[in-house]
Amino acid sequence: MKIFIGCAAIVIAGLAGIIDAHAVGLDGKTVSVGVYTTHFGPLTLASNTATATVGSSVEFPVGSLMSTVTSNVIPVSIDLTPTTIDFHYPNGAQATATSFNGYIFNFPDLGVPGITGVSVDPLSTLSPVGFSFTADSVRVNVEGLSIPRNTDIILDITVAAVPEPNDLVLMLVGLGVAGVMARRRRTAHECTIAKPFVSPSHVTRAL
Repeated sequence: MKIFIGCAAIVIAGLAGIIDAHAVGLDGKTVSVGVYTTHFGPLTLASNTATATVGSSVEFPVGSLMSTVTSNVIPVSIDLTPTTIDFHYPNGAQATATSFNGYIFNFPDLGVPGITGVSVDPLSTLSPVGFSFTADSVRVNVEGLSIPRNTDIILDITVAAVPEPNDLVLMLVGLGVAGVMARRRRTAHECTIAKPFVSPSHVTRAL
């Protein structure tokens, strides 16, 4: 009984370790971003493409993105955390009105299933016109927005945890060990029940 409980506890602890180890969201992932617009017709890249690794510092400070149309700096600072994308406009901005004028983020090493949800964070001081996502990308449309100074558009990003293959093997082995211990315990219990007590007075000797 004690052995089985101890084995089950080890399996549960192992599963918790797998979930904690890999539920890191965007942290440490590569991200690239560019500004795209339909102002000139089809969706077109209208800035340079900047690339960074998501970490503790601001990934794309003001000056990281520049318009290839006007050569002006795009006045936004973009900070990513494991679960958010924060657009900060220290001096405000005016976005051109068109069907799409905004940002496209790509996360090439997220894996599957990747991004499973995007929503506007309650701490945002302004909401985007719209947004969409795939497993490894996020689109944020700010077309036509008049953005005041010190405005923040914050998006919450949900990324599904992806266990490594080795972790899956360890998890299956752990579950198998727990199953074997449970079966042995059940078999031993059944054997005990199958041997009823027989009083010596009821035993008949053959003459």
